[in-house]
Amino acid sequence: MIEDGDHIMVCVSGGKDSATMLRLFMNLRERLARPGGTDFRITAVHLDQRQPGYDGSSLVSWLDSLDVPYRILSEDTYSIVKDKTPETKTYCSLCSRLRRGILYTVANELGCNKLALGHHGDDAIETLLLNAIHGGQLKSMPARYYSADRNVHVIRPLISCAEDDIRTYAEAMEFPILPCNLCGSQPDAQRAKVKMLVGTLDALSPDARKNFVRAMGNVRPSHLLDVRLREACGLDGATGVAVEPERANLVHGIVVNEAKSANGENMSESFIESLL
Repeated sequence: MIEDGDHIMVCVSGGKDSATMLRLFMNLRERLARPGGTDFRITAVHLDQRQPGYDGSSLVSWLDSLDVPYRILSEDTYSIVKDKTPETKTYCSLCSRLRRGILYTVANELGCNKLALGHHGDDAIETLLLNAIHGGQLKSMPARYYSADRNVHVIRPLISCAEDDIRTYAEAMEFPILPCNLCGSQPDAQRAKVKMLVGTLDALSPDARKNFVRAMGNVRPSHLLDVRLREACGLDGATGVAVEPERANLVHGIVVNEAKSANGENMSESFIESLL
């Protein structure tokens, strides 16, 4: 995720997650600043969306105390979101798109090849459930992706971290937290409801959330219903049996053995791991 020569734009929203991410980047940079280590730069960027009552002075004071270059942006996305979002819709989608577009532009201006966002494991679980429940898709947040249009890599270093652990760390470090008048201001927002649902997972198993995040990186196409995914993974679309051993061997849960049939022809056999 982090490579030698990277210039990473660390997006600091004013919340606990991004503050934690910035501090961990600083710690990592210090640990890797040695011969043979990974040399990378970071620049913190905060976007003032001109929300009513906004006061970023505590955040600026905190950034001034750090050994990190930073930039404060100011764009009135708040008014646009309030004006363009229908009463029956949530602010999140439009707000995120506007904010992301601004950050992509600034990343290019600063010469940053990577843009770091503070999404954590709970965010990934909630997004997966929202897409499944409301969109009929198994889709969440990748730890890293490349935006070809903007020529920047987007990374999420905290994607395997639990929100509770981040909250505990942020409180111990006494990071300045800025309130948001958009996020959480709509009581019927679907993400808030899904967050409550995710909170019930702990009653099933203390490792439920951790395992949920692990599951997103441990997909078994042979045990899902997406025919095209099976075929793309070298499996038969109908049965899930391996038909292209070279590709199928790369898939979790598929072990392909090359064997000789009775008439001497090559025959592929597949073993699908038990889900028990």
